[in-house]
Amino acid sequence: MSYHKYVVTAQKPTATQFSVKGSFTSSEEINLILGKGTRIEVYTLTPDGLKPTIEFKGSGEFTFPGQPRNETTNVITALDPSWRYLAATLYESTVTLLIPEASQHPTVPIQRKVSLRHKEGKRRPQEYNHPQDHINISLPDKKVISLAFLQDTLDPTLLILYEDALEQRLLQMFTIKDRQLVPGDIILDHFESDASLLIAMPPAVGGVLLVASKFIRYLKPNQPPIAIGIRSSTINSHCIMNEEGSRVLLGDAEGLLYLLALNTTNQCVESLSFIYLGSISIPSCLAYLDNDIVFVGSNLADSQLVYIQRTTGESEDILQIIETFANLGPITDFCVADKGGQTQVITCSGAGKEGSLRIIRNGVGLNELAMIPISGVKGIWALGEYDLLLMSFVHQTRLLQLQKDHTIVQLDTFSAIDLNARTLVAGCVVDGMIIQVTDHSVRLMDTMSLLDVWSSDELITVASVNPTQCVISLGFGKLVALQVLNRKLNVIGETRLSFEISCIDIHPIGSRTESAFVALGTWNSNTNVCLLSLSDLQPIAQKSLGGTVVPRSILISQFENTVYLLVALGDGQFYNFKLDSISGQLSDKKRTFLGKLPIHLSNFSLNGVTHVFAASDKPSVVHSRNQKLVYSNVNLKEVRCATSFGCHAFPDAVALITKEGLIIGQMEEIQKLHITKIPTIDTPRRIVYQESTKSFGIITERMISDRYRPSTVTGGFEVLDDQSFTVLDRIYFKEFERPLSVTSVLFEDDPNEYYIVASGKENDGLGRILVLQLASDRKLRLISQLKTGGMIDCVRPIEGKLLASIQGTLYLYRWQSQRLVKVSSRRLPSVTRCMTTHENFIMTGDLAYSVVMFQYDRQSDQLLEVAAHEKTKEVLAMKAIDSNLVIGAEREGHLFVLEHCQDEVSADEPLLDVISTWHLGDVVSRFRFGSLGMNNVDPDSSPIAPSLIFATASGAIGVIADLSPERYKLLYQMQCNMCRVVKGIGELSHTDWRNVNIMYRKEEAMNFIDGDLIESFLDLSSQQMQNVVDGLHGGRKLDLTVEDLCKVVEELMSIHS
Repeated sequence: MSYHKYVVTAQKPTATQFSVKGSFTSSEEINLILGKGTRIEVYTLTPDGLKPTIEFKGSGEFTFPGQPRNETTNVITALDPSWRYLAATLYESTVTLLIPEASQHPTVPIQRKVSLRHKEGKRRPQEYNHPQDHINISLPDKKVISLAFLQDTLDPTLLILYEDALEQRLLQMFTIKDRQLVPGDIILDHFESDASLLIAMPPAVGGVLLVASKFIRYLKPNQPPIAIGIRSSTINSHCIMNEEGSRVLLGDAEGLLYLLALNTTNQCVESLSFIYLGSISIPSCLAYLDNDIVFVGSNLADSQLVYIQRTTGESEDILQIIETFANLGPITDFCVADKGGQTQVITCSGAGKEGSLRIIRNGVGLNELAMIPISGVKGIWALGEYDLLLMSFVHQTRLLQLQKDHTIVQLDTFSAIDLNARTLVAGCVVDGMIIQVTDHSVRLMDTMSLLDVWSSDELITVASVNPTQCVISLGFGKLVALQVLNRKLNVIGETRLSFEISCIDIHPIGSRTESAFVALGTWNSNTNVCLLSLSDLQPIAQKSLGGTVVPRSILISQFENTVYLLVALGDGQFYNFKLDSISGQLSDKKRTFLGKLPIHLSNFSLNGVTHVFAASDKPSVVHSRNQKLVYSNVNLKEVRCATSFGCHAFPDAVALITKEGLIIGQMEEIQKLHITKIPTIDTPRRIVYQESTKSFGIITERMISDRYRPSTVTGGFEVLDDQSFTVLDRIYFKEFERPLSVTSVLFEDDPNEYYIVASGKENDGLGRILVLQLASDRKLRLISQLKTGGMIDCVRPIEGKLLASIQGTLYLYRWQSQRLVKVSSRRLPSVTRCMTTHENFIMTGDLAYSVVMFQYDRQSDQLLEVAAHEKTKEVLAMKAIDSNLVIGAEREGHLFVLEHCQDEVSADEPLLDVISTWHLGDVVSRFRFGSLGMNNVDPDSSPIAPSLIFATASGAIGVIADLSPERYKLLYQMQCNMCRVVKGIGELSHTDWRNVNIMYRKEEAMNFIDGDLIESFLDLSSQQMQNVVDGLHGGRKLDLTVEDLCKVVEELMSIHS
C-alpha cells in the first residue's frame, strides 16, 4: 500500500449548521442560504418548494455569527476557523465578499471586494461604506454564554449573558465608547442557572428575550421584566416571523416547535403567550420564509420545509411537512456490503428520535410498476401514442397494451402489424402512423389499415427508423433508405458497401423529425464505424476501433447541446465520439467498459431530459454532467434490451427485458448517489454485516425518561435481513446496561459465524461479552456470555480469536468448548477509542496517548508491543492499511498516516512516524475498505486502486485511494497550479486550510491530494485549463496536454462515480 493518498468527497455534507433568509439573487426573490460546513447552498423559494440556485465551497468552515448592524437584508456574514470574517452578497447569481485585512474577532467588515461569477450572472458588486477599523474586546473572568445587540438604541449597546468566577449567571449591559467596552448596569442577577439564549428583538419592540428551560423573559432597559412559564424544554433555535417582532418561533432539542407571541399595545409589550405547534426534526436553525412557511434546518435529522396552518380541524396537525431534505449526519458507524456485485454503504445516521439507517448506493434505481414473466424476447419497442409494447421473438411478434385501469392485456391484432413474423424494428412515425420492419418487408400503417409495403426477397438483417425515415440493410453491404411521404414509403437511396453491416441508427438530432446521417457499425476491423450522408448514402467519416469484436449497437444522441455517436461492442466495450452536427466529422474518441456481454443502446427521457440506457449484464445509464459523459449503473442484475415507454399513464416509464421477463418501471432521479431511508424504532449506533447469514447486526440506543427521575440510556441488539431490511430478531438490555461494540467472528475450528456484542453498565462499571448466533429459523440464540470487570470499549476478530479492549486493558480470547477463554492481556496507555487489526498486528487509538501497535505472537500466545506514536493525538477513527501503515482521524478534523519504522536507527526505540497528514475539515467516525465506483474504466489507462470509504459527523461520505509516486507528483503540481490560477471564495488560502493547525501545533499538509479540487478542473473554462497546464502565475508547466489531463481526472472520478 502507498502512503500517497487521494481524498475525494463522494457525498457532500448534508447536516445544516445555519440558515439565512434574504433577497440575494434578486430583489424580487426570496432566497434561503444554508451553511453546511465548508459549503454554502443557496435556494430560491418557488410555488413548488425550494429550488437549488447556487452552491459553492470555501477553503474554510463557515459559521454564522449574525448580520452586520445597520446593513441591508441582502448581506450575510460568515466566519472561518482562522477568524477571518466574510460578508457576502449575492446579486444576479454573483457572490461578493468583503474581508477585513487582519481581524481576530468579527465586528464590522471593511471595504474590500472579491467577486465570484456564477453561470451567466452579471458581476455587479455593490458599493459599501463600512468603517475602516475594528475593535478587539476581551472579557476577563467571564464565561460568555450568549450576547445580543439591542436594536432600538442609538449607541451600540450590548447585552451579555455570562457566568462569573463563582459560576453565577448574570445579564449585564455594555456600551462601546472610545474603542472600549464600558460596563453598564446588571439587568438581571437572579434567574435560572440554565438560561442560555438571548434573542435581540426588532426595533419596533426592542429589548431582548432571555430563554431558560422553564421560563422566558422579555427584558428592556428601564422596564420591568415580563415572564412566562413554559414546558421544560431546551430551546436551541429561533426565528422572528415579522418586522414588528410580535411572533417568534422557538425549536427545542426534542424536535418540538413553539410560537411565542408578544402581545403589544402601542408597540409596548404587555404579556407573552406560549403555544405548542407540533413536532419537527430536531432543529439546529429555523428560518421563516414567507406566508407561514418555515425552514427547519437540522444537523441531527432531515431538514424540512414546514407550513403552519392557520385553521385546522380538530384532528388535523397544525404543521404540514411540505418538503424533506435528506441528512445523513451524524454518521456514527457504517458498513460496506457487496450486494450482487454492487457496493452499498449502510449507515447509522441521526440522533435521538431521528435515528435511522441509510442505504447509499452508486447508481440508478428502478421503481417497478409491473412485471410479466416471459422468455425468448429478442427485441422490444414502444408505440407510446397507443400505449402499446411490441415484442419480437424468433418467429413471431406479440403486442401488449396498457389499459385505462393500468392493467396490461395481450392483443390478438392491431391495425396491420404482422404478428406471424419476427420484427427487426418498429416505431411511431409522423401523422400517427406506425412502421414495422420484418425479415422481408417494411410495413407502413395507420390505426385502421395497411397503407404501404416495401418488400424484398432478400433477408433484411438490421434496420432503424425515425419519425420520417427508415434505413435497412439487406446483407452483403447493401443499404436501402426509405422516406415516409404522403402516407407512402418512397425509396430515396440505395448503395452497396464493401463491408457487412452489423447495426444501424438514424436518430435525428434535437427536435428534428429527420436525420442527416446514417450511423453504421460494421464487421470490417479496419472500419468498425462509418457515418454516411442519408441524402446520398455517401461516406462522411470512418473510424477503426481496433480488435476483432463487432459493434452490436450504435446510437446518435445529444447531451447538453453536444452530439455524440455511441458505439457498443459485443464484449461490453463502449466507445463515444463527439459528432459535428454540420460536417459529420467524428472526434475525441473515448472508451469504457459497461459489462462483459453485448450492449443494446436505447434512448429514454426523464423529466424532459434524454438519457441513454445501455442494456447488458451490468446495465447502465449514460448521461451528461458538466459537459462530460457519466455512466451510472442500474440496480438490476441483467437487462437484455430496453425501450422508452412514454405512455399516457406513465410518461417517463421504461420497459425492460430481463432474464425473468418484462419489467415496466420508472427510473429514479439520475444522480451521483442514491440514498434510501430505513426508519428504526431506536437509534442505531453500531452496525456490522455478516455475509454467511446475509444479515446486519445493529446496536441500538434509546433514552428512558419520566418526570420523576433523571433520564437514562439503555439499548438493544437487532438483526436485519440484508434484502428486505426487516427485523429478524431483537433483544433489549436491562436499564443502565448499554451495548457498546459489535463485530462478527469466525472462530478457528468452528464453521459457524457469530455476532459478538459487548456491553457496559453505567451504575457499576462492569461489562459483558455476548456470543450470539443467528439460527436457521432466523432467530438469535445466546451461545455464551462472559462477564468482565469493566466496560468494554471495542471488540475485533483476529486470527480466529477475539480481541477486547476493557477499561485500558487489551484482552485476547480463544473459543473453546462453546465459551470464551482468556489467552493473554496487555495494559494500554488509556481507554481505547478505536481498534483495528491486520493479520496478526493490532493498532489501538485513544484520546490521550495516540496510537500503539501490538503483535500477536501465535507461538507464545502473547500480545507484544511493537511500536508507539510519541506525540499526543485525539484519535477518533483508525484503519490498518497493512502491517506497517495505519490511517487515522483526529478530533480536530485531521487525517494522518502512520508508518512503523523498522530500520536500525529505530530498533532501540520503535516508533510510529507520521508520514502523511492533512486537514479534512470534518470529524471522521469510521473507515472501511470498499469502493463506490462502477469499475468501468478503460483497462489501458492507469489503474486507480480505491482502498477506503470514510463517513463523517456532517453526513459526508468520502473515498481515499492510493496513488503511485509518479501520479502523486503530477497531481501535487496540478493542485499547486490550480491554486494559483483559480482563486477560491474570499481568496482564502487552500494551502493554509489543508495544513494541520491545533493550538500551538502546526504542520504542513503532506502526501495527501485534495480530490475535490482536482476534479473541479473539469468545471473550468478552456482557457483556465490551459493556464493550469502552463503553470501560469508562478506555477510549473505540466508535461501533459489539457486533453490528457482531463483523462487523468476522469479516471480518478471513476473511484466514486
